[in-house]
Amino acid sequence: MPHLNEKTVAFLGLGLISGSLAGALRASGWRGELLGWGPRQPSLERGKALGLIDRYSLDLESVVAEADMIVVGAPPQATVELLPEVIALARSSGEPIVTDLASIKSVIVDAVQPAYNKFVPGHPIAGSEHSGVDASVSTLFAGREVILTPTAESDTDAVQSVQAVWELTGARVTLMPADDHDAALAASSHVPHMMAYALTAMLGDHALAPMKHGGGALRDMTRIAASDPVMWRDIALTNREAILEAMDAVAVEHERLRRLIAEADGDAMQQLFDRCRVIRRAHDDVLNPLLKRSESES
Repeated sequence: MPHLNEKTVAFLGLGLISGSLAGALRASGWRGELLGWGPRQPSLERGKALGLIDRYSLDLESVVAEADMIVVGAPPQATVELLPEVIALARSSGEPIVTDLASIKSVIVDAVQPAYNKFVPGHPIAGSEHSGVDASVSTLFAGREVILTPTAESDTDAVQSVQAVWELTGARVTLMPADDHDAALAASSHVPHMMAYALTAMLGDHALAPMKHGGGALRDMTRIAASDPVMWRDIALTNREAILEAMDAVAVEHERLRRLIAEADGDAMQQLFDRCRVIRRAHDDVLNPLLKRSESES
């Protein structure tokens, strides 16, 4: 039985996240072969040229047959559509471990029917506003969280193998149910993106073109509005109920703040701002893990 880092890993779809994972495994000293498959040959050729994968094929069946572990690196809706075929091939070709990178989990788990005990759903909480294999960064996951949402049927060894792979990238791994993941990420990630889109749309339509006068605050608030629109369309559609619930909660706070401003209630505003400052700073080690690490080492 080959050691973990001697196993063959196949990446189905090669973009920012999957390419960064391949690069992180390379940087960790991974000795096994890294394969690529996808519907577009140029991105696979580019991944090979960048040294992220050893070789690629446009034949899904052959790639699955060679792999010890399969990483589905497609947008959420494409992952839902691809997984049944991948799982069917996996069942008939040595039963490799299968994991994914999609930022929605319940719909992904539901796509694997009947259950496949070597499927370990995953979501790295990392990324950027850039997309494509050329944006890959081998240190993307260092200090970041990766959430795995194994089901009751998930094989313990498969879960531990996927966890070990992510730990090689410098990530910290959390296990939780898929429904909890989707609710938490709706509030912490999906709604911030929706707010960035709404803010950017307002600024784009403003008669005074205020984006020309933006500084650090505008840069930080709108950065993620430059993210992959296909992926975020899929996220909004596949996690719709949880996102709407979180958006409603934000609307309550927005209306509360609007009322304080309208009433010129400076004391209440300051109390709210003080509370938010404390909450934000209490989570700086999560949101800026590399900064915290460099401070502790200096």
